[in-house]
Amino acid sequence: MPRSSRTARRARPAAALVAALAAAAALATGGAAAAPSAVATDAPHVVQLGDSYSAGNGTGTYEERSCYRSPDNYGWQVAASIDATYTDAACSGGVVADILEPRLLGDASTKTGTYSVDPARHPDQKAEWLRRAQTERLCGVPAQPDFSYTYTFVAGVGVNDLYTGTVSCQLVARPQIDAVTPDTDLALLTIGGNDIGFSTIVVDCLTLRDPSSCRQSLEAASAKAPEMVQRTKDALRAVVARSGGHAQVYLLSYPFLIDTESYAIPEVAPVYDAGRALNDLQRLGDDLQARGVAELNAEDGTTPYHFVDTVKAAWGGRVHGLDPHVVADNSAAWLVPVGTPGRDVAEFVHPTQAGWDATAGALRVAVTG
Repeated sequence: MPRSSRTARRARPAAALVAALAAAAALATGGAAAAPSAVATDAPHVVQLGDSYSAGNGTGTYEERSCYRSPDNYGWQVAASIDATYTDAACSGGVVADILEPRLLGDASTKTGTYSVDPARHPDQKAEWLRRAQTERLCGVPAQPDFSYTYTFVAGVGVNDLYTGTVSCQLVARPQIDAVTPDTDLALLTIGGNDIGFSTIVVDCLTLRDPSSCRQSLEAASAKAPEMVQRTKDALRAVVARSGGHAQVYLLSYPFLIDTESYAIPEVAPVYDAGRALNDLQRLGDDLQARGVAELNAEDGTTPYHFVDTVKAAWGGRVHGLDPHVVADNSAAWLVPVGTPGRDVAEFVHPTQAGWDATAGALRVAVTG
């Protein structure tokens, strides 16, 4: 199934979705799918939104390494299981605001080029040079259809009909919600971890293991969590509205990050139970997001929003989290340990393929009911 593929018509998307889910449910139980009451004329369409736990960090197979989108993430798997078309707009490092607003990807770079610009025909050589630079894609060809470069003129000089200029090139991702249309049947996402400081928590609590910094990071995250959930509710409302009220939204929980309930730091003369505080934060996040989804569903009496709280169970609870000790045994971990040779920093503390498969399994059950 090619990325973002679509069939020619979408005459009865609801019927197609029902048929696909029935088939998937039958496959999951080993039975035969019942014949749908109406003939499906088109495949359902799935849109992936969210952060690195949706994009694909950790799989090791990526379409590009700005957003780390992977054909092996949970969204791809579930879309394939219901014979759906699929669009991936999730992005590593994503925050709630990225669902509704454009996002700058990485640092800007500079490019220099020389073009023939006749000053007699183009008195404003700079403007014509910039047009040429954009037309000829001086900054490069974006790796994804929702990526683009902004061109900011830096400097230039003309000698007769030759003009040499330099631009600053900034890669930008469109708002994730732009991938949602009235054709969207399912919108899938994880979101919120980066809003409350996921990377800081990993550094302070799992890498440096500094008790004071770890405590501050976790307490700050707990304080930010309620506001993050309110922003998430606003974003999810916008997703459903963009779909014309058609899409079912599935917000997934995160797996437990560590394999123990209690872990005190530093290991020599410990003063702070970082493990218990981290697990409490994750449980708080689940509780708040579940409550937020329930509040959304209560607003108009419909149920287009779903909170998939079974991800942790699909991961065996804490069984496949990381061992947080300095000398660790991570042979059972379904997360990439910090410092794993051959892995990018962006892959650390993200699901291995086994973890992505487990998350896909939890979502598949939630979708097929």
